[in-house]
Amino acid sequence: MKKLLYILVMIISLNISAHAQPQAYESKIEYQKTMQQAASIDVPYKTGIAEDAISDYMKKKGFKGASSKGFTVYRGTKLDDGDTDLSDLYFKVEKKKKDKDYSVVTLLATKANADILSRPATDSTGQTDKAKNYLNNLVPYIEEQNTDAEIGKQQDVLKKAQKKLNGYISDSSDFEKKIRDLNADADQNKSDILKQTSEIQSTVSANDDVKNKAQKKMNKLLDAQDNIRKKLRKAQAGLDETKTSLSNQYKEVSNQQQHLDALVAKKKM
Repeated sequence: MKKLLYILVMIISLNISAHAQPQAYESKIEYQKTMQQAASIDVPYKTGIAEDAISDYMKKKGFKGASSKGFTVYRGTKLDDGDTDLSDLYFKVEKKKKDKDYSVVTLLATKANADILSRPATDSTGQTDKAKNYLNNLVPYIEEQNTDAEIGKQQDVLKKAQKKLNGYISDSSDFEKKIRDLNADADQNKSDILKQTSEIQSTVSANDDVKNKAQKKMNKLLDAQDNIRKKLRKAQAGLDETKTSLSNQYKEVSNQQQHLDALVAKKKM
């Protein structure tokens, strides 16, 4: 239930901008040192997103763009379904001034194979209005392209979070194994100490050299016991810290997965 609520909240937040969809407007753009009448639209996405969206959109229509004098040109297409004459569409995508997260998409439309420099100063054919509608209709495709890009980025974020989680799981297993091995060493050492205690008791009547050797061996066992205890404390502290990190990372992976689910759900809407 919490996951569903989270996804719904994310979808709402991700779609806030969609309620105020950008609208195209008449504009002017420079072409070979002349100012040409065109249509533009400001979209809240980076230039690469807008360029990829236009390219994919036109590719699906069967058109491939060509670079020409700072524009990407698609030749012999229609501005709208009612057109009987074909047009050449000159697109230019630029970063919006003072707002790096916005792009300005400009469309300069001409009749197919027409010389732009011979265009009349005013549009009497309605091409500018059609170009505005064309740009308005492009917005959902740009939004979808942005969502796809966000999904790709989020998949990478989730993958990194999962990799970090797997690292903590591996570390936790290593610490647990180390603690088991140290406990086994501690048990063996205790057994060796008991045996050596008996050995020392049996050397009560032996000469000093034998007694010293037995005591020296006992001291080594006692030092080893202290060393094992220190290693156990350190390993246990490491395990406790790793378990805390592991718990937090499980939450992080869950949050990132929910974010991805919300993006995927938004794309399907």
